[in-house]
Amino acid sequence: MFNFFYRNRPLLILSIFLILVWGLSSFVSLPRMEDPQARERLAFVTTHFRGATPERVEALISEPIEQELQEIEEVEWVESSSRTGLSTIFVSLYDWVKEVDPVWSRVRDRLTDVTGQLPPRASQPELHEIDVPANALIVALTWTLDPPANYAILRRWSEELEDRLRALNGTEKVELYGAPDEEIVVEINAKELAGSGLTAQEVVEQISASDAKVSAGQLRGEQNDLLLEVEGELNSLERIRRIPIRVSETGQFTWLSDIARVEKGIAMPATQLAWASGKSAIALGAIVNSTQRLDLWRKAAEEALTQFRKDLPKGIGVQILLDQNRYVEARIGTVIRELIIGSLLAMSTVFLLMGWRAALVVGITLPLSALMVFGEMNVLGIPLHQISVVGMIIALGLLIDNAIVMADEVQVRLQKGIAPADAIAQSCHRMFVPLFSSTLTTAIAFLPIALAGGNIGEFINTIGITAILGLFSSLFISLTILPALAGKLHDWQPIKGASSWWQTGFFHPRLGQIYRRTLEISFGKPMLAIGLALFLPVIGFAVFPHLDEQFFPPHRTRSVYH
Repeated sequence: MFNFFYRNRPLLILSIFLILVWGLSSFVSLPRMEDPQARERLAFVTTHFRGATPERVEALISEPIEQELQEIEEVEWVESSSRTGLSTIFVSLYDWVKEVDPVWSRVRDRLTDVTGQLPPRASQPELHEIDVPANALIVALTWTLDPPANYAILRRWSEELEDRLRALNGTEKVELYGAPDEEIVVEINAKELAGSGLTAQEVVEQISASDAKVSAGQLRGEQNDLLLEVEGELNSLERIRRIPIRVSETGQFTWLSDIARVEKGIAMPATQLAWASGKSAIALGAIVNSTQRLDLWRKAAEEALTQFRKDLPKGIGVQILLDQNRYVEARIGTVIRELIIGSLLAMSTVFLLMGWRAALVVGITLPLSALMVFGEMNVLGIPLHQISVVGMIIALGLLIDNAIVMADEVQVRLQKGIAPADAIAQSCHRMFVPLFSSTLTTAIAFLPIALAGGNIGEFINTIGITAILGLFSSLFISLTILPALAGKLHDWQPIKGASSWWQTGFFHPRLGQIYRRTLEISFGKPMLAIGLALFLPVIGFAVFPHLDEQFFPPHRTRSVYH
């Protein structure tokens, strides 16, 4: 059974080919991002009750809403903050809640139900989910001419770029930052107002009446009901200027432009502003769907930005503030680099101690195991990000252990003159239980990370998952493909008696004697050997409480580039 791959050469070649195709195609198609996305289980509810004291807000607004929300079983805790005219209630869900959208939908239903218990002057409670997704790209449109900046022009071009980025395949959302709101200002001339015999309040009421938001009437028939609306909505500055304010006895109209100046501009004071490199700007943040490849989306975005730069007028510049793809590509490059370095170091060490055949089969095991992990990640829907990459890097140091043990076991039996098929069968039969047990115990050590719950667990559990996948992938290859390759290499150039060191590995009699003496002492005094083995771990556990705790190491501030 264990030498099935050795006896079936087409199956061996096909298996290696399938692993290569599966792993490479999965690596190419896996979604890529900087950080994993975690479910947001925190939200807050705001309710306005203008003019009310904090005590009245607490009694009439906060307490009824808190009592209503606490009846939802998925809600872990509710905390409220009552200020003059405003109630803010924070809501947190339990970590075991996986689907948060249905829960927030029920929270909104409860808020609708409780509205009838609130004072008539209180506003409708609003639920705000706290969601902080990572932007894939942040671009700033800067005003490069002399200040002050024309925010009206900046905003129009920002909205144009927003439409272009949103049209890209894979874009989930695009948001504007630092874009001041526009407003239409009606500045009444006091002298003209006095001459018309009107008051400012009457002018305001006339403007409001001219911008009706409701239908003018309804026409009901036997089969249809039709709503009637009056044309002439306030859709331009000229239309606002032509609002009739007063009709004289002679039938002449007094227009709004006769007594007031109407202009469109930026609302002052501005609610939000942005600067980039010391210049007035409006920033755009684009979020990419988590199922998309970030590098492909970034390429399409670069093409859109190139065309957009050509269409921009003089005086407006485009500056890239954040490009998440740079960091994703750097981390993926780290995995590839570590994989290559690890393979070369392992092959060098095995070549020195076990010969070129063992070095070759061990060196092949590491990339094959990594490619299997990529394929398994694709099946499980795990994207490439810095956390899954960390798991891969951790697994690299563990993948090689099974391969070295199995390669050595097969080579020793081949050196004794045992036929390759028998050597493979005996080696796999003898090492199956020890290798499986060691792999299983190591995988169990990663289970707490893989099964961790809550926001922290959703952020870090792919470390444990990818490490476990790597361990069992290495075990599979070490028990199937590796022994078969070792046997095929022996068939190609059989090992004979006293071979050169580069065929069987370097061996020094004095070092072998020291190693043998060490083993004799360890087995002769087992308690001493166990004590020495536990010495460093005990010191580590003793020092651990005094170490500083930090989830991520500090890193340099990201620089702004063009």
